[in-house]
Amino acid sequence: MEDFSFNALMALALANKLITGSILSALISLLLIVIYWDKVRYFVMRVWHGIPVIGTVARLARSSTSSDSKGWLLSEVSLSNDYYDYYQEVGDKSSEYYNKCESYLDTIGEGGRRERPAWVLVLVFLLILFEAVGFAYVLVPFINQNLSSNDQAYLGWMAAFLLSIISAGFAEAAGRALHHNSLVNKARHWWEGDADPSKVNPLKQVQPGVRIKETEKDEQAKDYNRILARIVTNQTVTPRHGWIVGCVLVVLIMACAAFGIRAYQLKSIETEMVSSPDVFAQQSYEQSASPFDLPAESASVNEVAEDSALTDKMDAIRSASLITFIVLSVIYVAIQAVSVWLASIFGFAGVESKKAWFYTHKFNNAAELERWMETQRTKIAAHADHKLRMLQMKLAKRTTTNSAVQTAISGAQSRDFNAYVVRMRAEASTHQTQPSPSSFASAVEASPLAEPAAPKPLAVEQSAPTAAPVQQTLEASPAEDALAGLRNKDLTAFSDEQLRTVCTAKGYDFAAVASLRADQQLLKDFDEA
Repeated sequence: MEDFSFNALMALALANKLITGSILSALISLLLIVIYWDKVRYFVMRVWHGIPVIGTVARLARSSTSSDSKGWLLSEVSLSNDYYDYYQEVGDKSSEYYNKCESYLDTIGEGGRRERPAWVLVLVFLLILFEAVGFAYVLVPFINQNLSSNDQAYLGWMAAFLLSIISAGFAEAAGRALHHNSLVNKARHWWEGDADPSKVNPLKQVQPGVRIKETEKDEQAKDYNRILARIVTNQTVTPRHGWIVGCVLVVLIMACAAFGIRAYQLKSIETEMVSSPDVFAQQSYEQSASPFDLPAESASVNEVAEDSALTDKMDAIRSASLITFIVLSVIYVAIQAVSVWLASIFGFAGVESKKAWFYTHKFNNAAELERWMETQRTKIAAHADHKLRMLQMKLAKRTTTNSAVQTAISGAQSRDFNAYVVRMRAEASTHQTQPSPSSFASAVEASPLAEPAAPKPLAVEQSAPTAAPVQQTLEASPAEDALAGLRNKDLTAFSDEQLRTVCTAKGYDFAAVASLRADQQLLKDFDEA
């Protein structure tokens, strides 16, 4: 096949509009799904829940069910759990969370970074397309000659795009590795410059890692330890050069291979010119042809001149071709360098840096985040209530001999998604207030160590700290009295934002007030059941 230009590719695409449209649609759809995966997954879940016969609601309505200790049907709990996972993701986001996200990014040194914008994606696509054209220029003439022209074109362009995608993938990985290595080098440089004799030696990864919610727990730690607690590194805390070396090797191999293939192609053209000089000199001969026969000496001079002109032409073609091949290879290397640079200045290396950026970049302040989160919670609760009512209506048509199930079905009107949220938060607060078995066992095991009596002179010194619990108890009594005063109020009518505002103004502990509200809601649901 001789025509392998970009115009030939466009003509081929227009000639196969259905295939071209399908491929482009699939690629665009795949890109959108990857970008908006969380939204797509939530949408698919909602659709699947509502599908008749085979959907989640239909299957739960047909399957056998029972009630738990709280008077909820297990099918209701299963359905509510699917939405509670998404609700919980945004349920605890507030102004405090906004500030923690900013602190997380600033601690790791990624406060000024952002995710890859749309124009960068378009630019990367254009670079890949340009690389594919260059690879096609090299590969298509050497595709299996036994294939038809169209098959050669398809195979050549597919191979060209595949090589371009491989190059872009290595460039993306190398760019991200460069950013990750910069953080590791920063941490190691600070560690080496730390003159504190108590520093950890050798430098190692901080485990367990620090998340956004607990980003303030290591405020007093070393700066390099705070960075290492938020990224994933190797056991020696050294830069990783695997992807960078791999990218360099791939770029050099492809650039040299492309240059070599073009050089062999040029050599074949020169060989053809030497073996058939008359073909290449035919045009000039026809233009210089004369109706009169020239003498032998003149003909010999003309032949020498034609040979010299052919040699000069071959030299000019060789020089121009070699320069062109070098320029094309340099352009390919430059494209890869640009791709690596774009990958290094966008994106994040922190474990939860992308999440922190998501909750801060599109909001000017914490108040905007809270309003957006309230909207999201309302939407999720509405979606969950819709599917929950569908399930309850289907269950109401069933007959059962289980009295507990029948009672739960008859009292379904008092159970909605908000009631389920209150239940889960009450259970979470109960688990937090109860000591774990491991801590209790540790306390029991540690108690015999305190049994030996201390020397007499130390008894007076040890009696002093006993005043601290008493003082703490006395200091805590006003807060308990204030909380006791709130027990007579109906707190279930207030949202989290309203309670937080009241607690800030009155000086109450928000966690204690929220737990009290959860208990009131649970008792109210129990009385209404």
